[in-house]
Amino acid sequence: MRDYIKSIVSKKASADDNLNRIREYIQAYFLYVIYRKKYYQDLVFTGGTALRFVYQIKRFSEDIDFSLSSRVKQIDFNAMMHDIAQEFKQAGYVVEIKAKTHLAVNSALLKFPGILFETGLSPLKDEKFLIKVELDSRPPAGGVQAHTMVNTPFMFYMLHYDLKSLFAGKVHALLCRKYTKGRDWYDLMWYLSKFKDIEPNYVMLNNAMAQTFKEPLEFTQDNWKAEIEKVVKILDWEKVRNDVGRFLEDQNELELLAPETFISLLGLKN
Repeated sequence: MRDYIKSIVSKKASADDNLNRIREYIQAYFLYVIYRKKYYQDLVFTGGTALRFVYQIKRFSEDIDFSLSSRVKQIDFNAMMHDIAQEFKQAGYVVEIKAKTHLAVNSALLKFPGILFETGLSPLKDEKFLIKVELDSRPPAGGVQAHTMVNTPFMFYMLHYDLKSLFAGKVHALLCRKYTKGRDWYDLMWYLSKFKDIEPNYVMLNNAMAQTFKEPLEFTQDNWKAEIEKVVKILDWEKVRNDVGRFLEDQNELELLAPETFISLLGLKN
């Protein structure tokens, strides 16, 4: 199965495109293992990678993010990651996993030595291909869960948040992230252009804000767009484009990432 990765790499594609293809294939296998080992029943897929696999957003994603399902109170994260590592090894991968467990967010870094060298993407035999996995064990209440069957190189079910709940997580990130992440803004452009009247899951959004601030603003359909607009007007849009560029299927979309685009999509006046 590991040998299949070599067929993904194209000499005609850029290095970034090839890295994205390899990453997405490994992500797909990870999700397939989660499904086959029945862990998916307790893990809610979220974030940009969920948008990619469930809704086919036209950008690649870097990390794999989960929230703990409402059906369970905890999960043995270290044991799960050890189990997943064994599955990768049986499939022919050399993998190292370094996991960290915390009360709120558990994380693991999957390191794959040799893949970049074997595919011609690195001259260094020992350079490692990395994928980060995070599990929020205390997600904000109110998220609505859904099941979707995904047909990638592997076919599997995923438990994930519904669109409004995913959007609530994105709005929270846009307003609370302490650094500029262009992928967040590309995702917002995708949401607003594809789903014209979309609104966030307000219960989940307000619970997320309450986890972040002692006295948060309560969000409703009357004010969330105006709060986003405030950020739009002060962003460094060059940083936005530089961050997201290497993940886009179509580089021509970069020019759309500008304040006037978002003012228009939000339906607000300058």
